[in-house]
Amino acid sequence: MQQQIRRLACRVLPVFLLAVVAIEPARAGDKEKAKQDAAYQQIQELLDGENYKQALAAAEQFLKKYPDGKQAEAASFWKCYAFQRTTKDYGDSFECYQQFLKVYPDGKWSGDAANEYAKLAKRLSKAGDPRGKAALESLRDVDPTSAEDDADFKLAVLYALLESGDDELAMQSIQELLKSPDADVRRRAVYVLTDIQDAAALDLLIGVAKSDPDPDVRRHAIYALSEYGDETKVIDTMVAIMKSEGDIDIRRHVLYAIAEVDRPDVTQILADVAMKDPDLELRTAATYALAEVESATASKALEKIAMEASSFEIKRAAFYALIERDDTDVIPMLKKFALSKEKSGEAKELRRAAVYALAEVDDPSVVSILNEIVKTSDDPEVKQAAFYALAEHGGPAAIDALKAAALDTTDQDLALAAVYGLHDLLDGSDSAFFMEVYRKSPFEEVRRGAMHCMVDSGGEASAPVLGAMLETETDNEQRRLIVWALSDIHTDESVAILAKVAKSDPTRETRRIAVQALGAMGTPAAKKALRDLLDD
Repeated sequence: MQQQIRRLACRVLPVFLLAVVAIEPARAGDKEKAKQDAAYQQIQELLDGENYKQALAAAEQFLKKYPDGKQAEAASFWKCYAFQRTTKDYGDSFECYQQFLKVYPDGKWSGDAANEYAKLAKRLSKAGDPRGKAALESLRDVDPTSAEDDADFKLAVLYALLESGDDELAMQSIQELLKSPDADVRRRAVYVLTDIQDAAALDLLIGVAKSDPDPDVRRHAIYALSEYGDETKVIDTMVAIMKSEGDIDIRRHVLYAIAEVDRPDVTQILADVAMKDPDLELRTAATYALAEVESATASKALEKIAMEASSFEIKRAAFYALIERDDTDVIPMLKKFALSKEKSGEAKELRRAAVYALAEVDDPSVVSILNEIVKTSDDPEVKQAAFYALAEHGGPAAIDALKAAALDTTDQDLALAAVYGLHDLLDGSDSAFFMEVYRKSPFEEVRRGAMHCMVDSGGEASAPVLGAMLETETDNEQRRLIVWALSDIHTDESVAILAKVAKSDPTRETRRIAVQALGAMGTPAAKKALRDLLDD
């Protein structure tokens, strides 16, 4: 009977059978995963209860049953951990961790294992056990031809030695690692040195920064040196490297590292490079590095560079560096440049940079300077920059200046810049001003911008205003813009206005756009209005 059923199923239900075949292994896999998770959870619970013998047995059973399971690494670590707490034989525990680190040199638990391994090695060494002594000696005697995973292992143990407080042994081992022909090993040894922060580590870093054959390793050593603050050795080393280093990228990194050092002579060092170094790229980097120096003298240095540098590129870099400073002492210099009347292209660019720098200075006097720039500058791009700077500063004086410019009837670009500058300054209650601009401006782009700003700032309250505009507007292009603006306001009032336009506007194109606008809204009221249009 069962065979007949199977034959029938093969003829009639092949798809169903395939589905069953596919589902069953998935269910089996889910059950197996649940069993594995439960077995691992049992290890955890036994450890939490300090039942180490049972935890050891559970971990060994887990690894026997699931040697390639997701939690195999964790179970291996906990096996060593539990074993360490159930035996007085440090040697056996030591070998357990040693084997773990060979199998999982970069594992999630390798750091914890290396820490325990290093502690046990020290205990064994003190007890005269040759295994502990050999382990410690292996850290000092790194084989330059050893495999990468061996270096990984030694680096992991180094971190463990540092954590356990054995800095002396760690330093001896690092010195050997820094002799490795593998640049990646040396770079990682530099990372270890970064965590030590003492005189011996500093000397090693200085040696690497000056003479390591790999530029990337030297670069990382330079970063590490900058963490030593105002150490005299650090700044002297940086200056020496900057003078002797052939790699321009490293010299640039040295400059930024110098900028992080808290010493009074840092500003002068960077300023000298910015003004005197023969390499333009490095002079530029030194100028930007001054922006990072937390000292008032840095702003003065940038001001001098902006005024006296012979290179336009360096002057421009000084202005853009000043943007990061927010320093009121440089306002007079920035004002002088911003109001300059020089006609060259370079002078125009420096004027714009000066305006951008003014925008970042938080001082009430800046608004009046920007207003003066708007009124007196004959450079449209500088005026636009001033408008955006006014918008960034905000306040009544800035708003008044932008309103006056938005109603200007002689310059479309400036009026448009002022309209968009006001967009973020005026709230919904001031949206009537955009209506005023729309009615008075002779420029179509400005009127369009004013209308969009009015809708954005006025929200739903803009619908009746736009409806009133449709009643008086005679320009068909503007009427269509108003129709599209209404489609962004999802209210019944907007729907009613658009339905009226779609039904009775004198131009076919405007009626068609009103229909499209209703479709774009997609609200229940808009859909009903479209159905009503079909019924008419």
